[in-house]
This record gives sequence, C-alpha cells and structure tokens, in this order.
Amino acid sequence: MKCIFCFYLCFISLVVAGAETSEMSSLLSVSESFKTNLPSTLISSGNSAKEEPDINNLLNLADRFMFRDYKKSLSYAKKASLLAEKKGDSEKKALAYYYIIRNLFFLRELKEGYSYIEKGMKEEAVVANPLYKALFTEVTANYYGLISMPNKQLEEEFKVLKLIPQGKDIYSKILEANTYMAIGDAYIDMEDFQSAHVYADKSIALIEKIPEKEYLKVKRIYWRKAYIYFYKGWIYLQQNKPQEAFPFIKKAYDQSVIEGLVYKAPFLEEYGDYYFQMENYHKAIEYYQQTIDNKSLLGHSAEYVESKIASAYRMLGDHDKEKAYLKKSTEQFKKSTSEDKMHIQEGLKNMQKEQEQKITETEKENKTILILVIAIAIATIVILIGALIRNLNIRKKKKEIIKEKENQLQHQNMMITEREDAIEKLQLQVNESFSELIQMAKENSPQFFARFQEVYPEVYEKMLAINPRIKVPELTFAAFLYLGFSTKQIATYTSVTVHAVEIRKTRFRKKYNISSEIDCNVWMKNLLK
Repeated sequence: MKCIFCFYLCFISLVVAGAETSEMSSLLSVSESFKTNLPSTLISSGNSAKEEPDINNLLNLADRFMFRDYKKSLSYAKKASLLAEKKGDSEKKALAYYYIIRNLFFLRELKEGYSYIEKGMKEEAVVANPLYKALFTEVTANYYGLISMPNKQLEEEFKVLKLIPQGKDIYSKILEANTYMAIGDAYIDMEDFQSAHVYADKSIALIEKIPEKEYLKVKRIYWRKAYIYFYKGWIYLQQNKPQEAFPFIKKAYDQSVIEGLVYKAPFLEEYGDYYFQMENYHKAIEYYQQTIDNKSLLGHSAEYVESKIASAYRMLGDHDKEKAYLKKSTEQFKKSTSEDKMHIQEGLKNMQKEQEQKITETEKENKTILILVIAIAIATIVILIGALIRNLNIRKKKKEIIKEKENQLQHQNMMITEREDAIEKLQLQVNESFSELIQMAKENSPQFFARFQEVYPEVYEKMLAINPRIKVPELTFAAFLYLGFSTKQIATYTSVTVHAVEIRKTRFRKKYNISSEIDCNVWMKNLLK
C-alpha cells in the first residue's frame, strides 16, 4: 500500500515560489518574495521579449494541466525545458525540471524522473538559493518514499525543514505543511502512529491558517490540502479507528472536489476502507470499484484494491467472487513486483552514487586545506604528517562507507531474488502442499490467507471462535505465527521492519492474554490441543 500512497503524496508536493500572474511563470515571482536570497541574475531578466513569454506560457500550460492530464503537462514542461536550456536560463530550467519530475513520477517513470532531479540539483539557481534547494530536496525525499525506503525519505525531509525560512510567506508555509505531511507519511509506513499524528497535526494547523481564497490563487502544483486531510484519516484507519477517521476522510474528498482533482482514487479507496471497518461490506465494495475505475482511467494498476474487494466478499460469504478477485490481484501483483524490484535496485544505486559524491567532495575540501597548510608552513614536518594521517583516515572512511553500501545492496538484492523466486513457484491450485503455502507466505501473496484457510481450516475456525470479529490482517499474522516464522522472517516477507513486527506481537499478546513467558508461535501451535 505504501507505494501507491506515496504516489498520492509526490504529485502534489510544493514548489517554493512566487504568486501566479497571467504571463509570468509559476515560480518566477519568487524573486520578489526572496530577492535577498536569490542571485542578481535571477531577479532581473536579460531575455528577449520574443522568447521570454514562450517559456512562461509553456510553464503556465504545464501547470494548467497538472492533476488533469499528466501527459499534456509533461509535454509542455519538456518544451519549456528545451527553450530554457537553449537560452541558458538556470531558474527556468529548474522550474521546468520540477514539473517534468512530478509528471514522470505519476506515470511511474521513476528512473527518468530521478535523472531530472540530478540535473536540477546541479543548476545554479538551485545551488545558490536554499529555497530552490529545499524544493529539489523534497522531491528527492518523495522518490525514496515511492520505492518504500522510509528511513531515507525521513532523512531528506528533515533536510527540507532546515532549508525553509520559517513562516515568512505563504509559499514557505505551504512547503512546510507539505513536509510535515510527508514526514507523517513515512512514520505511517514504519507503523509509528504516534509520531505520524504529531506531524499530521502540524501540517493541518499550518495549512488551515491560510485563507481558502488565498490558497486557491496559487498555482495548481502547490495545492495539497486534500491530501493533508487524507493522511490524517489514513493514520486513524491504520489504527482501526474508523469513526475518528471519518471527518478527515470527508474533508479530504470535499477538498478534492473544490480543487477539481481528476485523480480521486485515494479518496474513494479511503471511503471504502472506512465502510469495511464499519462492517458495511456492500458499501465498501461500491467505493473500491469506483477506485479501480478511476485508477484504470489514469493508467494505474489496482491489485491492492482488488485484494480488499476479495476480503469484503469473504466477509459476505461469497467465496466464488472472493477467489476471482484474489486471482486478479495475484496476477497483477506478479507484474508489479518485477517493476518494484527494478525501482528498488535503481534506488540503491542512486543512494550509493550520492554517498560516493559526498566522499569525493570531502576529499576535494581536504586536499584544498592540505595545499593551504603546505603553502603556509611547507617546512613544518608535523603538519605534513598530520595531513597524511588525515588523508589516510579519509581513504579508510571511504572504503568503510563503500563496503557498507555494497553490503546493503547485496542484502537488498538477496531479498529481491528470494521474493522473485517465491513468486515463480507460486501455484493457485486449491489442494497444494505445505511447501507451496510456505512459498506463498515468503512471497507475501494476497492469496496466502485464502490458501491457509483451505489447508488449516481448524486454525481458522478456532481463531473465529475466540474472536468472531477478527479481521483478515490479524488472521494472516496469526497464520505466520502458526507456521513458525520468526520475527525477522515475518518482517522480510511482509516488507516491514523487525520493530514493526515486534509491536504487532506485543498487541497480539495483550489482545489474547498470552503470557510473556510463552512464545507466540508455541501458543498458536497449542491452539488446537
């Protein structure tokens, strides 16, 4: 689910820039608000009267189609970038790259999108101005959120907070609100709901201080109020608190209507989750189906939503439809896993590239310092020795960091390979062996619990007898325990942290009064005795 919701986040992340005018680019007027921060070349324009409006008009068109027609928006942004590159206008290049990145991310072209992040980070306008630097740092954080690396996402988001001038103008406030929301999203993925609520509340407080009329005057790419409410509701749903979630779900959907967002899938799906938790399964299916239709319209897959429909039909006792939707979900899940593997590998390579670049910059700085020291005291043997030692330490540190990154890459590749092998071995036949069930668990297949229910119906019946209102996620977790998987294995197969699994075990113990002296796996095994 993380990957999907990260898409909702990244396409409405904010640009720190100036207010909209009829003939100026969406971010050009940032020069008026932050003249003291921008170099003189970005405050005044020496461009010809003929070419200047062309770039601005293209950027305006890119913004006009944002969240309405992503391919058209991308086309106009790329045309603007070509003109800006021809003229050598660094600021306009950065703005065009930003629109390009947002549209490419929505269209699932993550590799190409990241290449524009790299180009943007090298632009003079971005290097010289912390506001533009914050903009591209945030989109970098979004990238890592998309490939399910919440720790790296958090690292980048906290960098953004340090770059934002706190509360000086509407653009700083919007960017700050967006960043708080993104931090909350990362904590949701880590199942740290307390921290997620803290940052979601900060985001809501900031965005609601901005009058609605003033908020709607800024460019479309700045709009994010609907998603800020969405994530607050989503946190409550993850905690199985549908009644607390509902006011924010409604606010999110209503705001999406006000903003004219075409991509309403996240808001429709959240309504579906609300009705599912309220046990109104027919209503949940209705909203889930609308979600699938909206995703299909914009070219997005819906394997997770299909899995939710299957769960709703299971609760209604319609096992034929349950199996039909599980089959759809599994087939699409296999296709998506191949793409996820590629994106994760690219993400790891980019992380390693970033680290190596930092090391290279550090080496250059130290070499410069060494030359100055030698020039000042060339005859001082002590300084020369100190410099040599420092250089050796740098090389040693570089080797250690590169080795650590190589180990991380190797570990991630091992996990990806194991998951891919498990998918290839997955079979959908009804009466498969125990080994097939283990493989399905390792692959984290949406059909795992349905298959487990067929193989071990007595465990399923016993858990229902103990807790008639037990839901599928908890039954699935109990199934992992019954099969004897360790905490680390469960974390690996379900793509969450070990800490998250330990928290779930603690909640499981409290709910079923399991003594701390008894292993949860043993308790599940003894359930039928």
